[in-house]
Amino acid sequence: MVELDRFKLYARVDYADDDPLILSMIAAADNAVRDMTGKLPPGETDELFDMAVLQLSAHWYENRTPVADGGVHEVPFTIQVLLSHIALSSRYPEKEDVDGAAQ
Repeated sequence: MVELDRFKLYARVDYADDDPLILSMIAAADNAVRDMTGKLPPGETDELFDMAVLQLSAHWYENRTPVADGGVHEVPFTIQVLLSHIALSSRYPEKEDVDGAAQ
């Protein structure tokens, strides 16, 4: 899981006021990457998987409302590429559902 300090360095956040919100977004982004790709990180840490989580959580943090000035904040292409790569790569183990069967 991406650590708070790493997120804050990546997103250039230098105050603690939003720490609970950021931690929630990191956890949600980690779950979203797993759900959207159907994959798990291959080990304790994986830079590519972590980068997808960092970028997705930073995108959510920077765009906390779904619409601003009439425009929708879509997920950036770079995040979509990371998710596609993880989903298609055999290096990442399949996520298992609650029953233990591969999705």
